[in-house]
Amino acid sequence: MIFAVFALLALDPLTPEEVLRSVNQHFPLLAAVLEERRIAEGGQISAKGEFDTKLKAKGDVEQFGFYRNETFEALVEQPLQAWGTDVYSGYKVGRGRFSPAEDRSLTLSAGEYRAGFRTNLLKDRAIDARRAGLRTNALQRDVAETSVDKSRLTFFKEALKQFWEWVAAGQQLRVAQALLRLAEERNNQIDESVKLGSIAPIELTDNRQTILRRRGAVVGAERNLQNRAIELSLFLRAADGSPVQPPPERLPPIPEPPGDLDDARIREDLAFAIQQRPEVRGLLFKRDQQQVEVQLAGNQIAPQLNFFLQYSRDTGTGSITKAGNNLESGLIFELPAQRRKAIGKNVQQTAKLSQIEAELRFSRDRVVADVQDAVSAVKAAYETLAVVRNEVLTARQLEEAERAKFDLGDSTQFLVNLRELATADAQFREIKAQSDYFKAFAEYDGSTTRIFSRYALTRP
Repeated sequence: MIFAVFALLALDPLTPEEVLRSVNQHFPLLAAVLEERRIAEGGQISAKGEFDTKLKAKGDVEQFGFYRNETFEALVEQPLQAWGTDVYSGYKVGRGRFSPAEDRSLTLSAGEYRAGFRTNLLKDRAIDARRAGLRTNALQRDVAETSVDKSRLTFFKEALKQFWEWVAAGQQLRVAQALLRLAEERNNQIDESVKLGSIAPIELTDNRQTILRRRGAVVGAERNLQNRAIELSLFLRAADGSPVQPPPERLPPIPEPPGDLDDARIREDLAFAIQQRPEVRGLLFKRDQQQVEVQLAGNQIAPQLNFFLQYSRDTGTGSITKAGNNLESGLIFELPAQRRKAIGKNVQQTAKLSQIEAELRFSRDRVVADVQDAVSAVKAAYETLAVVRNEVLTARQLEEAERAKFDLGDSTQFLVNLRELATADAQFREIKAQSDYFKAFAEYDGSTTRIFSRYALTRP
């Protein structure tokens, strides 16, 4: 038992930083969102696969009929990013009797070695589907990161909200307990006064009723604190990811609010938010992706003009017509007469780009509105707190004056009770105003994305 007491005394107060670090490392929904990153990484690997080295082989045997032969061919092909070029090298051997149409399959006894390349001069020169896939999938990783950051902001703001709700519930419980102690301490005084005949017995009965009511209020405050701890445990987790309900012993005092927001800071934070908010950054990356699609669609309209060059050499014995070096080159041209498919695709992709531009404009407007609303909430909470604190001071003065009158016999326990309740009510509203201020500030930090730097939160 003694060790348990010392263990509780050794507990440090819970801090917002600790809660957010827990969310960053162990929150299950964030872990689920992080899979977006792996999905994007898989897409990148898949896109790079378009440039994998390809090994090809083919064998034919024809042993029935007049022409009897056998051929074998192997090829290594490597796509390149430059101009959409493909380079290759291979080996071919063909033996037997071939028809005139298949004479190219015949080689000298040791076979034919060849190497060459194919490249694009018009269509697919600047971009093609393979390179477009590389670019869009690389950008998809950035899109996934903004999706993660957007979820992190949501979870962080909710975690801070639950933290300050828990802190406020703890402070309100202490006010309720202090209010109960006042009534219990006064009960002995009233009992002595009743025995001396200085006050009526009804005063003692009235105070006992007050004690019962305040005990009920303490029970309600304890239940509220427990509920807030349960809600906070969804975000505060152990190393194994299990929820941790913070004990009352870890309740920190509500710190003094840092103050109002000045105009220079608001302007700086607003400009920062317009650039750094995950929604805006995500749309910027999507716009970059769509610009790649527009470029690819425009590429499809261009005519196809390919150049190829191949060197080959047969070795071994056989027909003299197959001996020596051979160099082949040529052009391949292709152009659909109408090109409606390519033109239609270009119209579609350009329209999608315009859609994203419109969404981007609205997203920036949404950021400005969010920051302005958060600023308004912080300012209102700060002003409300100042008003309520003055009310608490006034209520305490009236309570002390009423208690002094009671001690002199010029007041009743009922009036003292009313003054104490008025003070406690003002204290409850002060605690709520403090909590509302820090929740509003958390919303402001979230809307400007300053929450990441304020609490030194790196990406998991």
